[in-house]
Parts: sequence; C-alpha cells; structure tokens
Amino acid sequence: MSERLLIKNGRLLDPSSRRDEIVDVAIADGRIVGLAPHIDASGHHVVDATGALVVPGLVDMHTHAYWGGTLLGVNADKIGPLSGVTTWVDCGSCGAATFEGFFHHVIKLSRLRIIPFVNLSYIGLTQAGNLSIDVGELYDWRFADLRALRRIKAEFGSVIAGVKLRASNNACGANGPIVLPLAREAADILEVPLIIHVGTAPPRIDEVLPYLKEGDILTHIYNPSIGGCVLDERMRLRPSVREAIARGVKMDVGHGGASFSFEIAKAAIDQGLLPDAISTDIHAHNIDGVVIDLPHVMAKFMALGFSLEQVLRLTTCSPADILNRPDLGRIELGGEADLAVFHVRHDPVRLYDSLGASREAATTLECRLTLCKGQVVNTFEDGRTEGRTYS
Repeated sequence: MSERLLIKNGRLLDPSSRRDEIVDVAIADGRIVGLAPHIDASGHHVVDATGALVVPGLVDMHTHAYWGGTLLGVNADKIGPLSGVTTWVDCGSCGAATFEGFFHHVIKLSRLRIIPFVNLSYIGLTQAGNLSIDVGELYDWRFADLRALRRIKAEFGSVIAGVKLRASNNACGANGPIVLPLAREAADILEVPLIIHVGTAPPRIDEVLPYLKEGDILTHIYNPSIGGCVLDERMRLRPSVREAIARGVKMDVGHGGASFSFEIAKAAIDQGLLPDAISTDIHAHNIDGVVIDLPHVMAKFMALGFSLEQVLRLTTCSPADILNRPDLGRIELGGEADLAVFHVRHDPVRLYDSLGASREAATTLECRLTLCKGQVVNTFEDGRTEGRTYS
C-alpha cells in the first residue's frame, strides 16, 4: 500500500469540470480519494500548496522520448518532473524496426506515462542527428513497410496510439505522392489516428490535408515554412485548412525548433485556426533553445492572449480527448492521481519563437511538484546532457 498523501490549501483548477476553488486533495493507492475544502491530515503526508495552483498532470501531445535509441530523444523521467508533464506522447521516434526496444527499455521502465505513435518508416528517426548529411527516413519509400507494421500491431497493438508521418522535404524528399496514401493505409490497418507533420515542401500542405480524416491530427500548425504553412502568400487561411477543421481534423501546435512563428500563429488564430493541443515537439536539438518545456510554450500562448484556463485545457483534457483517454487530464474523485503543483509568476518574461521574434508574457508557470499515478516523481542527475547540438 502506498503512502497516503494530502495536498492542502491549493487552488484547484480543472478545465474539464470547470472547477476553480481552494480545496484539499487526498490521494491513496494511486487514486484521488478525497476532494473537499478541508480534509483531516491525520495519517497523511501533507504537501502545503497554499498560494499554489493544483492542476491535472499535463499531457504533451508531441514529444521525442526514445533516449538512447535516437539522438533526438530526451529522458521523460528526468525532464517531466521539472515541468508537470505526466503524459508524454512520443510522436514517431521509432518505427517497426525499433519499437520493441522503445517499449521494453524506455516505456515500461518509466515512472511517467509514455504513449507512443509509431513512425510509418521502418527505421523511425534513428538517422536524425547521426549523419553529417541530411537523409530522411522516407527518402527511400520502401521503408514504409506495411507488412512490418502489421507484425507490430499483432504484438503491440494495444499500446500504439497512432501512426506518424513527417510529410516534408527533409523527411521524404519527393516521395510525398507515394508515402501519403501509405500513411493513410497504415493508420487504417492499425485502427488508430494518423498524425502528419508539415514542414518545407514538397509535399505542399494542400496535398497533405486530404489524407487526414476526422480524429486525425495535423501538427506544426503555426510553422512558417514554404509550402507547409497554413496561410497562403497573402496571409489568408488556406481553404484546405478550413475544410480539414470542418471535418474534424485535430490541430496540434508542435512548437519544435523551427515550427512556431508568433506572426503566423496570431494571423491564423484571428482567422479561426485554434489549437486542439499545445505541445512542444521537445527533443535534444531544442530543449536548450526556444522550447525548454511545456510550461514555457504555454506561456507563449498566454502572451498571445489565451487565458490560464485555456492553456491548461489545451494541455490536459483536450489532448487526452484526442487520444481517447478520458482517464487523463482530469482531477476527479476515484480517478488516477496525475497532478502538478505550480507557482504562478507574474513577472514579465520575454519569450522567443523559432524565427527569433519575441513577445512579452506577463504570466508564467513554475513547477513545484509532479505526481504520476499517485507517486511523487522527482528529477535526478544521470550525467547525461539532454540538449545536443550537431555541426
């Protein structure tokens, strides 16, 4: 039996229930067993959250957590406790060739929750950062091996949450017309959503979007790349994007090192392109740069005019709903105790996008405590540098 824990006197803010009040939260055996204005502290280890914000554990819809298996990967167990992110959605770090290693050596051993999307490419992102020349994972379209994905489904089908395709020049070269229909077929075979990354063309975003259907996901929605931007040359939202929104395609931020522009975001939001999830695309190339962590990216959206409640919704229950995981991103009696405690800072901070443009954020979040499955999760030092640069 695990230790009983009591988070006392915190401001509980849960967008899923619209609950915003000072309450005590009692936790036992990994579950929330009490939510009340006052709970007796007898028999509990008490965490004093007076003046702090208590929220559902954050869900980062776009990460790369296969550390040791790819040079892009960062250690969720080490980084997550510093940011309040209890659920990491790994977006295609591994393909069919490397999925077993990711599952047994990272996912199963993690104190946090890692939900994987499998890459359409057999090799996944093993090549990223390894070579002195840019060779994408689908430069040879034959790496889109549907037979291998069928084998992976037979063994890991209950674990895989989606299929990932990087539909940009640096990933598939000129093979877009071949790999796009294969990605659609792969997602249908695995009976999971398809998430497509858009970047510098080819293929162009207008060619990509027809392959996404209701419940699928477009990521990097505010990227400024040529041919992959949601806005046309006149800064108008593309009709293909409006059509995708109308048919139920989900929109993910996926900030990344090169995929977020304040200017594009502001113009797109003003024209109706709101995100369904705020995510980082955190990896070794950007963790020490413009991304840092999910609260840092959330602050950029508050600098764009989003409220605290809005950014929390887009990092808790909204991505959980995209994943069809109603057990995540919520604080409810009897539910799994995934929680984060934040100090809300009101010191103005200047934040930067992928192009070097900046905005001032009046509000930022500083993580004080992270709990996953009812257990306090602390960071650690393992001597490994998470951020990496390559010449």
